[in-house]
Amino acid sequence: MIPEHVMKELRYIELQTARKIRNQRVGTYQSPMRGPGFDFDEHQVYRPGDDVRRIDWNVTARMDAPFVRHTHAEREMNIMVAMDLSRSMSLGSTDHSKREALTYITGSLLFSAIADQINAGFLAFTDRVLMSTTPKRTRAAAWKTLEQMWALKPHSSKTLMLPMVRHLALTLKRMSVVFIVSDFATADNALESPELAQLAAKHDLVAIVPEDRDEASLPSGSGYVQMRDVESGRRLTVGLGRGTRSAYAAAVTGRRESLSRAFYRVPMDHVFVPTTGSPVLPVLSLFARRKA
Repeated sequence: MIPEHVMKELRYIELQTARKIRNQRVGTYQSPMRGPGFDFDEHQVYRPGDDVRRIDWNVTARMDAPFVRHTHAEREMNIMVAMDLSRSMSLGSTDHSKREALTYITGSLLFSAIADQINAGFLAFTDRVLMSTTPKRTRAAAWKTLEQMWALKPHSSKTLMLPMVRHLALTLKRMSVVFIVSDFATADNALESPELAQLAAKHDLVAIVPEDRDEASLPSGSGYVQMRDVESGRRLTVGLGRGTRSAYAAAVTGRRESLSRAFYRVPMDHVFVPTTGSPVLPVLSLFARRKA
């Protein structure tokens, strides 16, 4: 059962976020992908293998050479929220845990899609797919999804993303906007996988990465601190000296930059979401950037 403080926040998100996102409309921001659609992108010289049905004969006659008309992919698409429920997502040291933050993000995506008459589906994963719902556009379906997601009790000790990628590749029948909500701390190096690149070639992928304050810096004070990896159970004693703090901060910054470069290579859009404050606002900013 969803805790009362989480339910209260979700009710607020249902009422307020849909209103804020409605002006940006999940279904009307510009898709970076080309495909069947009506929104003109550009003309290009015809190359062997291009669809001859896309030759623009008016431009071809003016330029005395065959030109193909490219359009943007259809904007009104299903959305799918793929949520990481591995043990690392339970970490929380500030206003709410990563899992609570991801629940709020998932709620905002589902409720805003419903407000815009867009079908929204949900998938939860750890090292395998835990649950998957077909895209729907009803309020009851959204709340049922959130309740089922919260009730899941994952027991896996590791995170694998490729089973989720393969599941989406098999089940998504039409072009979709796929929001992958995860810290991307996986054991299968999914961001370098050709399978993820193939999924990105067919769908519009967006990474939403939560960031907890205690992951970004070591705790204050001096001496030593005991740390435990929540997934592997490995324990480590870490000194709190100036050199260690500097090395830790550099490692955190390096991982963030490495993730950004990996997202661009896939390619997929991305946004980092701190668990301090409202986790929904960075998502709204992402929509604003992508708005046509």
